[in-house]
Amino acid sequence: MKIISLFCILTITSCNSQEITSSKKFENITLLNKIEFINPKFDQPKFSCAFLLAYANDTFAVTAKHLLQIIKPDDMKTVLLTPTVKNWTMFPMTDPGAKVITGNLLNENVAESLADKKIYDNDWLLFSIKENYSKIKPLQPRITPLIPGEKLYVVGWIRKMEDGPQRVYEFEYYKTIGQRILLKDIIVPETLGGLSGAPLVDEQGLVVGLVSNGTLDPVTGKKYFSPCALGSLLTFLDKKNSK
Repeated sequence: MKIISLFCILTITSCNSQEITSSKKFENITLLNKIEFINPKFDQPKFSCAFLLAYANDTFAVTAKHLLQIIKPDDMKTVLLTPTVKNWTMFPMTDPGAKVITGNLLNENVAESLADKKIYDNDWLLFSIKENYSKIKPLQPRITPLIPGEKLYVVGWIRKMEDGPQRVYEFEYYKTIGQRILLKDIIVPETLGGLSGAPLVDEQGLVVGLVSNGTLDPVTGKKYFSPCALGSLLTFLDKKNSK
């Protein structure tokens, strides 16, 4: 299975240059990342998407792990934020003051290299929450299998957007390969850059994955937009809670 970086290669064009979004509506569920480094030249005031996850009587903040490959200082080699990152907060585009202040990075791993392509296998960062001043709705995970042909939705903002409410983009479930959910395009933006970390939800608003990258289907050789499934994240939380 070949993985293609969303930021570097994956570009999906719509039928014209105008912004096209799905008519499907959801409550406010998506956030943006604000990352402050010890060295402020690496600061990211608005960087890709995130969401809140309700699970096991707790709420967590989730975004994509591969973001660290793009913005990291040279001395940041592994999935470990300290002592490089000073603060990591999240906020809705429409209300930057309504912050979610993250606590610990729960899946930090000093043995996991940011240079390893396997980082995309489990492409998620999972944070505890220190304080939450937002009205963003935490998402419940879907536990039933996806059905080929059913509609799924990505909710968030692409990189060029500077304001406005969360956008909804529409896809059709094709199949799952490992941790990759392969989707067929229905209503998509010109480019998916900036959506990394955004939630992938079903018709009921249950979260099934997060935006990650693209995958070549080994059967057809066709490239598909392929968010990362949440199975490994939920297994991680189950093991953590059983200790």
